Order: sequence, then structure tokens, then C-alpha cells
Amino acid sequence: MRATLIGAQGIELEVVLAALGLEPIPGAPTGDWVDCDYSCRTFPGGWIVVTSQLNLDLATDLELAASTTDQMAVGCEMYSIPMHSYAHGYRNGQLEWSVTHDPDDEARPLAVEGTPPAIVAELGAKALKAQADEDGVDFAFDVPMQLVAHYTGFVYDEDEATDWVRLRATAARPVRPERPRRSLWWPLLLIGLLFLVLWRWWTIP
Repeated sequence: MRATLIGAQGIELEVVLAALGLEPIPGAPTGDWVDCDYSCRTFPGGWIVVTSQLNLDLATDLELAASTTDQMAVGCEMYSIPMHSYAHGYRNGQLEWSVTHDPDDEARPLAVEGTPPAIVAELGAKALKAQADEDGVDFAFDVPMQLVAHYTGFVYDEDEATDWVRLRATAARPVRPERPRRSLWWPLLLIGLLFLVLWRWWTIP
């Protein structure tokens, strides 16, 4: 699973959507946040959250959203395979902080740059302690999303709201090259060949 979440505070929904090149789908019913290529919803505190499972690009689209407000704009992107996640925070259109989780960097499972809120230390410590207590579970993966939830109120794996507005791209939205996707067929092929070899070895008299 890949998902990108962008939140902007203190700005009208229409302004954020125009900056991202998105618009509501006429006549479309509301639904879950995963029901459409793009979705949006308002949250308390003047927050607008826009989500997509494939088509938002955190680096460029968050910067566009941040340019519309003199308050906070935050966003995160996550890949459940191979458990990469990262988050950025902007204030008044300027990047303030970044938090990145790289599962391959055991010495630095959470890389923090800039001046994030103090809660990031608490979230990181809690995740790393849980990770040490329960070996094999990557709790640090959720920290970037938890940090964005701290601002916006949107918890991606707990949200059950069905009033998300379905969106579509407008002609003004830039066409971005699709990111290369990791191929999963060759590990499955190797596993299948291994089982075949073992089966042949056990069945040979």
C-alpha cells in the first residue's frame, strides 16, 4: 500500500484544491478516504486533509498546498512495502521539519531534520521501546503518520468517516511521471522453485 496525506490549515477548501489541480466529482457520493483516487475532508482547527493512494506527490504537492496558507501545512507518505514513511511540516510556506523512517537504517530508524514539535521525541521513544519489547514489529513506521495526525486529527488506520468528498484531477493538474514500482514476481518465483526442489528431494527414493 502507498498513501499520501496532505493537510493545510487556515485556508478555504477551494483554494487548496485549486493549488493541487483537483476538484470535487459532480454528483459523486461521499465515502471512505480510500474510495477514490483523491479524497478530501475538513477537520477541527481549520484543517483540510487531501488524500490519495497513488497520485499525490509529497515533495511537490505539499509545497503547493503550503504556498496557499500563512499557517501550517503538513503531509506524509507511506509505503507499507517496504515500510518506508516520511513527513514534512511547513509554516508560512517554508519547510520547518522532516521526519523519515527507513527500515534499512538500524542505527537511525527515525531521521529528524529541522525543528519539529516536541511530541516527535515522545512518539519516537514510545515506538522504539515497543519495537524492542516486540521484536519483528516495525512500530517506528507509524511515527511520521502519527506526527501528521497530531496536527490534523486524521488517523489513517483508525478513520471510519464516510463523508470524504471524492475528487478528480483538473486540466490544470500537472502530469507527473509515474514512479517505478517494485516487482514482486521474482521473489515469489524463487520461493516456488525452492519448494519444488525440496519436494523433489523428499520424494526421491
